[in-house]
Amino acid sequence: MAESRTQTRNAVEPAETNEQTNINSSVTRYEGDQPTEHSVYGTRQQDSQLMFFDGQFPDAETARSGDVQEQTLAVLDQIRAMAAESGLEPRDLLRTTVYLTEMDHLPAVKQAYAAFFDGQRPSRTVVGVAHLPNDAAVQIEATGVKR
Repeated sequence: MAESRTQTRNAVEPAETNEQTNINSSVTRYEGDQPTEHSVYGTRQQDSQLMFFDGQFPDAETARSGDVQEQTLAVLDQIRAMAAESGLEPRDLLRTTVYLTEMDHLPAVKQAYAAFFDGQRPSRTVVGVAHLPNDAAVQIEATGVKR
């Protein structure tokens, strides 16, 4: 019985290796993937035309002087700029994850989303965290699609 498990495992390994290779080869990295002043993360595009925008947060001045709604709008503007470089518009953003240092700030985030998105907003998940870069109150990552 131990022999058949070994034979089965050996038969599966090449398929797993090929699958991992295919997954890795479907990710396109851009020069813009380098860390920026506002994010240590970049943009990734899958062959499926999905675009991933990671970890955007306001600059130190906005984080220090702006309220949560202003910070959220600043971050959404950064995402809009990154999306535009990739040929996407705000309506092409399908999903966002919002990280908040205080969950009581959710109403301000909702107001910023209502002001930023013209009717059609992406789905949103909100996660409470203890601390964010630049002592920001909000950080947002997004997923969009090329149409």
